[in-house]
Amino acid sequence: MKFYSWLALASAPLAMANKVQNAYPDNAARAVELEMDERSIAIASGMAGHGITANSLTEIIIIWANPGGGAATTTYNQKVTVTETVTVGGQTTTAAAAGATHTVTVGGAAGLVYSPPQLNNIPVGDTVIFEFQSMNHTVTQSAFDTPCKKLEGGMDSGFQANPNNTISPAPQVAMQVMASTPLWFYCRQKGHCGKGMVFSINPTAAKTQAQFQQMAIAQNGTGAATPITGGTSSAAPAPPPAQSSAAAAPPPAAPPAAPPASGDNAGSITPGKGTVGADGSCSCFVQCSPGSFPVNAAQGVGAHGGWGGALPMNMAAMS
Repeated sequence: MKFYSWLALASAPLAMANKVQNAYPDNAARAVELEMDERSIAIASGMAGHGITANSLTEIIIIWANPGGGAATTTYNQKVTVTETVTVGGQTTTAAAAGATHTVTVGGAAGLVYSPPQLNNIPVGDTVIFEFQSMNHTVTQSAFDTPCKKLEGGMDSGFQANPNNTISPAPQVAMQVMASTPLWFYCRQKGHCGKGMVFSINPTAAKTQAQFQQMAIAQNGTGAATPITGGTSSAAPAPPPAQSSAAAAPPPAAPPAAPPASGDNAGSITPGKGTVGADGSCSCFVQCSPGSFPVNAAQGVGAHGGWGGALPMNMAAMS
């Protein structure tokens, strides 16, 4: 059985004006050819970098965006249809491949994260819908080794604000995966990437999401992540205090006990004494004079000093 795969835009009445070849790293292996009509290369106002041009990367493209709150959806590029041609016993059949849709939440109650933080085994043609929760985030493409730097010609959703999740439905941006190689993204809101707010599609064992996040924190943050994302401190441990060659001086002698104060606080305490009877019972006795307790003012609100007297207690033997 022979199997081939290619990409082609849905038919359109406009003449094909541009053709981009070798736009994908694995074109030769997959015999991929992408044709675009005039509408597919249009770049809408305020969405620079979202369209497809001769100098743009086409690893992932924005298909549509919706600012939320019931507003209209704007289409930026036509969705690419992935078709499969299979030849079995001399019979050839061609059909559109079933593309899946994946939803990723950006920010929100989970904090400065993408949920989930990575998508694995995503084939060419699948759609990823990013849903933007509070506060104001982006999905911006980067290279693996520079996590918080926008990739030249890469995809950028632009800032999608949703203050305290007050916009409902939430803003969304739909993108189509156009390469099977790993794709790397971050939030370019100030300080977010340095706190580990990164995302990946099809990470590998050699280049993992965890490594990507650690580099983002190390290069652009404090060198330490939150307990949720992990990480270690970049600060070196404090050196131990220097040891003096001289013998350590003895601690100062305790001052002599002050004599009992006169007045309300003057008094005495007879330490408790206890005896154990022949049957195992215990008798204890303690006696305090009135001046053994501090004055009320020294004890704080709700205190009432104490009274002199004796406190006897007898405990019977336990059987």
